[in-house]
Amino acid sequence: MLAALKKGDRVVTIGGIHGVIQSVKESTVIVKVDESTKLEFNRSAIASVSSQAKEDGEDDKKKIEEKKD
Repeated sequence: MLAALKKGDRVVTIGGIHGVIQSVKESTVIVKVDESTKLEFNRSAIASVSSQAKEDGEDDKKKIEEKKD
């Protein structure tokens, strides 16, 4: 699983931090946890991959549009 990590994957760290992978390096990954916060983790700190994230907050935009209706 750790070798297959790629940009856009939704992940959860062993510490319980949820985010989306922004970039992958040899032994680390950069995880975006909100609009302005990115954290670098060792690959071994990733506990699970939940799914591929939608790009550029499409999920958030969709939720906002649904609330307006």
